[in-house]
Amino acid sequence: MATISVTQALSELKLVRKRIESVVEGVEFTTLKKANDMLDVAKFSTKATAAHQSFTDLLARYNALKAAIVKSNATTQVTIAGITYTIAEAVERKRTIEFERDLLNRFQRQYKKVREDYAAHQLNEQARVDRLLTTELAKDSKTNVEVIQQLTATFLAQNKATIVDPLNLPELINTMTDSIENFETTVDYILSESNGRTMLTL
Repeated sequence: MATISVTQALSELKLVRKRIESVVEGVEFTTLKKANDMLDVAKFSTKATAAHQSFTDLLARYNALKAAIVKSNATTQVTIAGITYTIAEAVERKRTIEFERDLLNRFQRQYKKVREDYAAHQLNEQARVDRLLTTELAKDSKTNVEVIQQLTATFLAQNKATIVDPLNLPELINTMTDSIENFETTVDYILSESNGRTMLTL
């Protein structure tokens, strides 16, 4: 039995995969021998048998490496931006963080639009109030300030718009932005460091 780091195992895994592919693609395991061929059947058979044995050995090594890495990743823990993950969980979040980013972008776009719509509504309603007051004042120049204020308040109350935001998007956007940025800026270094110091027995 030998002991190697996860980093070494991952590197060897790539090499073994290439060698497996080379055996599968590069060796003939059967052929046709015609009467007048110069084919050395014994030599061909030896080569094919050796290649098959090589494939079997390489595959066994690949499976052993992969199983050891998977087992280690499921149990080894790291802390990234204050949150504890197994290596497997951190790797999976790296792979799926795009989902979080897509949702964050949607939050940002929708909240920006609803704020713009709200501001436009406010301006539009104020313009309508101004027109209403102009009309009222034209009817009676003695209309006092109190009446003007009452008319304005009543009109705006009847045409009020509110932003419906059950998730409190400004706060959620900040939280998600921090979470994604903090994870992405440290995950690769922490995983690399962990893989370098975590040992596997094969």
